[in-house]
Amino acid sequence: MKKLNKIIVLIVLSIVLTNCATVKLSNTWSSEDFQDAKTKKVLVVARSNDKEVQKAYENELVSKLKNEDINAISAHKLFPDLKEKSNRSQEEINTIVKDFSKEGIQSILLTALKGTKVEESIPEKEDTNASSIVNRGRYGFTFTDYYNVHSIEYLSRDLRPNYNENDQVSSQLLSSTTYTLEAVFYDLTLEKDKQFTGFYEVKITDPSSAKQILKKFSNIIIKQFKK
Repeated sequence: MKKLNKIIVLIVLSIVLTNCATVKLSNTWSSEDFQDAKTKKVLVVARSNDKEVQKAYENELVSKLKNEDINAISAHKLFPDLKEKSNRSQEEINTIVKDFSKEGIQSILLTALKGTKVEESIPEKEDTNASSIVNRGRYGFTFTDYYNVHSIEYLSRDLRPNYNENDQVSSQLLSSTTYTLEAVFYDLTLEKDKQFTGFYEVKITDPSSAKQILKKFSNIIIKQFKK
C-alpha cells in the first residue's frame, strides 16, 4: 500500500507539473540588420557536450526555420568534428570562422542554457537579467567573442526538475525550477561591431520533461523569425 501511495503521488505531481509549466520570452533585442541577416544561409549551433542533445536542438530549429523558407543547416551535419571546448585561442576561432565561410555560412544562430534557478517556498526577487548581453550593453559582441568568452551552461538531457519519490509531497510542491535559455544571432558578413543582430532569452518554469523545454523554446525562437 505504501508503494502504491508513492506511485499515486508521483502521478499527481506529474499532472500538476505538466499543467503548471510556464514559458515566457523574458528578454529580446534585434538590430536593424536582423531582417536582412535572416535571409542569408544560417548555421544553427546548439552548445552542448552531449551529441544527442545537440542534434535534437539543431534539428528542431533547422526544421522550423526551413518551414519559414530560411536557408538553415545544423552544425552537427555540416561540421561533425566541431566540439565544445573552453578557452579556445583566437587562432582556433579564426580557423572555425574560415571553415564556416568556406561552406557559405553567412549567419549563425547559437543556442545555450544560460542558467538554472531553484526557488523554495519563499520566492526570490525577480531576476533582473543583469548578466545578459543586452543589459550589459555588449551590442558589439562578435561571434568569436561570444563563442570564446561568453559564460554559458551547456544544454543537457537532464533539463527538468528531478523529483525523488522518497521526498515529502509538501516539500516537492514548495519548490520551483526555472531554466533560462538563450538564442543569439550573428551576421558574419557585417563589420565586427555590427555582427550581433539578435538576442532572445526564454524562461521555462517547472517543465515536465527535457523534450517539453525543447519544443517550447524552439517555438518561441521561431516566432521571432516570422516577424
